[in-house]
Amino acid sequence: MKLVKLFSMAEFNVIQLVSSYKNANTFIIEINDADVIIIDLGNYPSDELANWLKTKNKNLIGLFLTHEHADHCYGVDALKRLIDFTLYCSEKCEVNMRNPKQNFSRYIEEFETFGVQSEATIITDGQILNFNGFEITIMETPGHSPGSICIVSDNIIFTGDTLLNGVESPLSFPHSNKKDYQESKKKIFRLLTNQFKIYPGHGEPFKIES
Repeated sequence: MKLVKLFSMAEFNVIQLVSSYKNANTFIIEINDADVIIIDLGNYPSDELANWLKTKNKNLIGLFLTHEHADHCYGVDALKRLIDFTLYCSEKCEVNMRNPKQNFSRYIEEFETFGVQSEATIITDGQILNFNGFEITIMETPGHSPGSICIVSDNIIFTGDTLLNGVESPLSFPHSNKKDYQESKKKIFRLLTNQFKIYPGHGEPFKIES
């Protein structure tokens, strides 16, 4: 399994995995020597990921979905069959990820039609979660999809497909909403400074220009 370490602080590391469909990102956050959190899991091989976690004696304490689209949640059930973890997502993501028409797997040739079956813990706007000292804040950011969220910790933010590097977020899905997206984008940019590093759902991490 090829791992690319993107960011390192005294407290944690961020590792990027890239799946074969549209280069969707999975991010692994090593919050200490033993515990990790995962952001999104599309069609990256779940057995490879599970083997890496076991070999490295990593404890997966949470997997977060930035939104409900197939390229960001396809691998959840497969990994859940191999390793136990808590799945976190927004309420609308929880509903839509279970529906092949709403996660769009029904329309993607590269995916088997599916609905996520794993039980999920619902997270809401402004909610703060603490994992052994690693604190994150949830920001609901609908627009690209109804269930989109961003995940914020200190000066890093995981934006899913709400903010991408060098391209506009696709708003062509039947459940995309341009008005909601503009409001979500304003909400994000009220927070961001040029000190923030942005980890998008596709492409390389980046910073906003000062």
